[in-house]
Amino acid sequence: MTVFADYAPWYDLLYRDKDYAAETAFVEARLRDHGVSSGMLLDLGCGTGLHALAFARQGWSVAGIDLSDEMIARARTRAGQVGLSIPFRQGNVCETGAERDFDAVVSLFHVASYQTSRDALTAMFRTAHAALKPGGVFFFDYWYGGAVLAQGVETRVKVIEQKPLRLTRIAQSDHDEQAATVTVNYTLFCEDMDRATIKRVDEAHRMRYWFPFEIDAALAASGFQRAAHAAWLTQDAPSSKSWAAYAVARKSVAP
Repeated sequence: MTVFADYAPWYDLLYRDKDYAAETAFVEARLRDHGVSSGMLLDLGCGTGLHALAFARQGWSVAGIDLSDEMIARARTRAGQVGLSIPFRQGNVCETGAERDFDAVVSLFHVASYQTSRDALTAMFRTAHAALKPGGVFFFDYWYGGAVLAQGVETRVKVIEQKPLRLTRIAQSDHDEQAATVTVNYTLFCEDMDRATIKRVDEAHRMRYWFPFEIDAALAASGFQRAAHAAWLTQDAPSSKSWAAYAVARKSVAP
């Protein structure tokens, strides 16, 4: 099954508590730290477009790419509803497209961890490299291996009610330590309480956790300078307390 194929219609409701504006402000601050404060920005793995729209509202000229047709359709609809012209296209972030001369490339919500091999991760980085102008900055987040190994996996249940809908998501994870992957098996029960209907959606998301030395090797192979790494939404070193980390790298040479 294509990841997010049936999940997409419920995605925004599941993550309605995610503060996209605050995350965008944080990323902007880190881009400024590296000398980029405005211009053209490419969102790799843009999903339903909420980060991209937040950047556009701050004055960036934004484009977005996502593998899911369903996600891209929702992103285009959302941009049109608020009168923003953002070129969203369906595409694989591991395949270089026509995008060039961007000041910044961002890839948020663990798109890098959906790349489950070193070759795939390097291919994604090369897409970012090709899209950036010389000296451009690449910001992305990922699952930090030290935290995954320290905390282990567990079953999680999330219930969200927004009448007439009630969503129950069960996430059961399988850890393959030899492959450094976690397969998150989602079961989603989507209830329409007015119509007394219920739909079940099942999807498996295989994720790769990474360590900074692996990230740096893939970046170097893709023509980037060594990255700065930190725990998500902080400027502290990655730690066992948080699965989420991020890196900031600058385009330096041809890959």
